[in-house]
Amino acid sequence: MSLILDSAQHTFVQAMQTENTGEQTLHRVVARLLAIALLAMDWRHSQAQPEFLPAPEGYRTWPVVESQSASCGRLQRHSFYVCPNAAILSGEQPLPVGTAFVVETTQIEAMNEPLVSRFVMKKYAAVTTGEAGRLPYGAWASATYGPASEQLPMGKTACAIRHLPLA
Repeated sequence: MSLILDSAQHTFVQAMQTENTGEQTLHRVVARLLAIALLAMDWRHSQAQPEFLPAPEGYRTWPVVESQSASCGRLQRHSFYVCPNAAILSGEQPLPVGTAFVVETTQIEAMNEPLVSRFVMKKYAAVTTGEAGRLPYGAWASATYGPASEQLPMGKTACAIRHLPLA
């Protein structure tokens, strides 16, 4: 995921230099979701083990940010799909329950750009304490799948639910 984050950095910087506020907002949301995804993947202790976290229906029609990277000598495209209710958030508004994020990685050099992997993440709960200075908590489910929709290892778990101190 860190390679994907590095490849998205150039695209993010370009978007911040444009006058298009909608594009800037989408890129900021993608950056926030990538940060949450990195934390979720790094946390090794899952709270529960769902059997399957499906990719949301119609996610390829959602707002998308694309970037490219070279990995193992192969050129790859990364498509970051953000559900519409989160794509329009500005500033530090908390991500709403139901926020979904899908990252598809495809191989560019092949004729039909076959899928290399798909990462799916969804926020299913939010908790706030109401205390000043305390961060709200978000509960996120995430999974990584290969080209044949098989679950791929993600730390010690392929699909896990994590409670993160993030909105």
